Amino acid sequence: MQLSPEGTSLEGVLPRFDVETRKAIHIAAPAKVVYEVARELDMSSSGLIRALFRLRGLPSYALNAEGLARMRFKVVREEPPKGFVLGIIGRFWTISGHLVEFDPHLFSEIQAPGRAKAIWAFNVTPDPAGGSVLSTVTRVLAMDEHARRRFRLYWALVGPFSTVVRSRVLDSIKRSSERLARRVNGRVDP
Repeated sequence: MQLSPEGTSLEGVLPRFDVETRKAIHIAAPAKVVYEVARELDMSSSGLIRALFRLRGLPSYALNAEGLARMRFKVVREEPPKGFVLGIIGRFWTISGHLVEFDPHLFSEIQAPGRAKAIWAFNVTPDPAGGSVLSTVTRVLAMDEHARRRFRLYWALVGPFSTVVRSRVLDSIKRSSERLARRVNGRVDP
């Protein structure tokens, strides 16, 4: 699954967007291991992420993949072990978020006036020099001008913190993947 602007997988999910951010990190672990760790996403080890979630009013159960699913993040595309895309729809600029239940197979076609659609894509690429590169793409599309104005104000405040969360998530996946790879290779963690 290609998650670059030239790729079709990401483009087919949310081709137009108001905001896009990208991050990547090199991980000294095989792509399969990185994919498995990313797919089981667990942000609970980061005190900063826990604090930011509390400030935003998000429940503590949302710090892992299962909790995100409870919040209505859904896997809208997946191609193991290359990558997956999480999607969510709501009014993110409100306290409750007004998150919408939706069929993940129809995510691309859903029109939700007054709301925005967001994706968080994870792509794992084997590095010929060794290890893997994990990249993420976050995109948000407001569904109408009213929602776009509200979202832009919200993003001006929240965007920098969102960037910090994604960086910490990548760091956490790197640590866990490398630890798991060392165990698989018979080396003991320090």
